Amino acid sequence: MLRSRTVFASYGHFLDIAARSQWDEASIDLSVDARAWPQVAGARLTELVAGFCVGEEGVAEHLATFADGPAAACFAAQQNDEQRHARFFARYAEAVGLGDPRALLSHAFLELFDVRLPEAVASAPGEAVGLYHMVLEGVVFTAGQLALLDLLDDRLPGLREGTELVLRDERWHVGFGARCLADLDYDEAAILGEGERAAALWAPEYAERVVDGLRSRLRAVRRQRVRAAA
Repeated sequence: MLRSRTVFASYGHFLDIAARSQWDEASIDLSVDARAWPQVAGARLTELVAGFCVGEEGVAEHLATFADGPAAACFAAQQNDEQRHARFFARYAEAVGLGDPRALLSHAFLELFDVRLPEAVASAPGEAVGLYHMVLEGVVFTAGQLALLDLLDDRLPGLREGTELVLRDERWHVGFGARCLADLDYDEAAILGEGERAAALWAPEYAERVVDGLRSRLRAVRRQRVRAAA
């Protein structure tokens, strides 16, 4: 159960962002990408797209609406986003003939979504939000999106457009997760440790940047909790 005890942005603030940020994954033209993919896609680009196929499908399936009131509406809005992200990457994989995305990914990456994510969403709310929003979205997905955008140019315009839109959505998701954590009991050291481990799984070139972001968000939550308790 979420309790109001912070001065973070209201849940309504995140609902407003979600309402303004809607987009249609089916409207993104993938024809140029489909023609260029065989010549453009190396092993690294293929791995990143495969990771989003698996990861977005996993988070869309396991997003839990475990809070009452305005927070529940935010979780529902976020789940709509995640389902759209999963549809986009599934559509992209089909358009370019990616094959089985799971065959292109490490066991450790798959385990994060197949095992660790279901465990977390079935546990205490603080652990669920910590893994889902802070680690998977704030660390793993953010690092992967940045790495993917680094590799893209005008030869794959559909993938760039879709990834940029997904990244925009993830920013409010992570902010919403921090807002939830301010109202929950959670283990900061456990979240940070899991984030540090996860950062190296997929896009280690961005590990330091995304872990620094995680530390900053956790500090902000801690400060808000202290102020609210004073």
